[in-house]
Amino acid sequence: MIYLNNSATSYPKPQNVVEAVSNYLTTVPVNPSRSGFEVQGEDAPTACRQKLAAFFKADDPNRLIFTSGATESLNMAIFGLTPAEGHIITTAIEHTSVLRPLKALEKEAGLELTIVESDADGCVNPIDIAAHIQTSTKAIVVNHCSNVTGQVLDIKSIAGIAHEHGLVLIVDGSQSAGNIPIDITGAGIDIFAFTGHKSLYGMPGVGGVYIREGLALKPLKVGGTGVKSELLSQPTELPLYYESGTHNLPGIVSLAAGIDFIQDTGLEQINRTKHNHLKRLTEGLHDIPEVTIYGSDDFDNRCAVFCFNMEGISPPDLGYILEGSFGIIARAGLHCAPLIHKAMGAYPQGSVRVSPSYFTTTAEIDFFIKAIQEISANIQHYENY
Repeated sequence: MIYLNNSATSYPKPQNVVEAVSNYLTTVPVNPSRSGFEVQGEDAPTACRQKLAAFFKADDPNRLIFTSGATESLNMAIFGLTPAEGHIITTAIEHTSVLRPLKALEKEAGLELTIVESDADGCVNPIDIAAHIQTSTKAIVVNHCSNVTGQVLDIKSIAGIAHEHGLVLIVDGSQSAGNIPIDITGAGIDIFAFTGHKSLYGMPGVGGVYIREGLALKPLKVGGTGVKSELLSQPTELPLYYESGTHNLPGIVSLAAGIDFIQDTGLEQINRTKHNHLKRLTEGLHDIPEVTIYGSDDFDNRCAVFCFNMEGISPPDLGYILEGSFGIIARAGLHCAPLIHKAMGAYPQGSVRVSPSYFTTTAEIDFFIKAIQEISANIQHYENY
């Protein structure tokens, strides 16, 4: 099997991540603030929080809140702001983890929503965002990096526009975290949502959200925090205010180990390897007549996400052929991002997405290219299938 679906979930996980989770699962369980004996050293959430703060250049580790992933983080951000009577701006490159909460507020609470169009590569001009700001605008919600074209938005410019108008900037870092350097403080990001199971190499079911100082969100849930149990109301200290219930400790341990792997390997090296795969894919498929490649040729401003289509074969069928005949795992469909596919001219059928990992080999990329060449050479057979 050749796994090329790392934008969904990274595989394989680094060995140190596997070992960290195994060690946790074979050790006496210690739930921070709830155990009957002293924890040796720092507890897992505190240690991971500090690593995340250093990695993302966040000013205060306690403002990094653990969640089940980017979807919960974005729900916390969008519903927690309670802008029911205001106006929010988002873009056409967004994942449904952004679009559906906003649409729910539009339908149920009267939120006014503006979706700024993108070009076919998934690029959104900050000037176009600024043009839609109204006196009632409360926030701007943007995807840092498209999960379809890999396009990276100019977050610093968008943050400047947001703050000039007193708006909150919410950034979805699901694809960017672990792929490109992120400076939350330097970029001026107010809320940063991320997931752990993609390019941070953690397990599914763990992620987080950074909330800048001075900005308060309504918690999605309240309840047990393990401390201050004499209070019948939710403790207001961070991170307790947002972290009711039992932490996903195996997931947090895996996330901390994933950060260690990235720091030890070097983000620049990881990024360079993935971009070499992206360029090789583009060059290998460029001259196949039936293939349409999506995304900009500006590889320096892209994450390693490669989407394409083949004339005469639907994306689901092509995905099926790749897996059944060649043992290649890719992703076919709309990738939870329907609006950008409209901009690309690939709606409603979607596209086939290939997303290599740092662990993907050049031989695997070449095998994929040869598979597409073979399918192209036998296109009439597949069209009649």
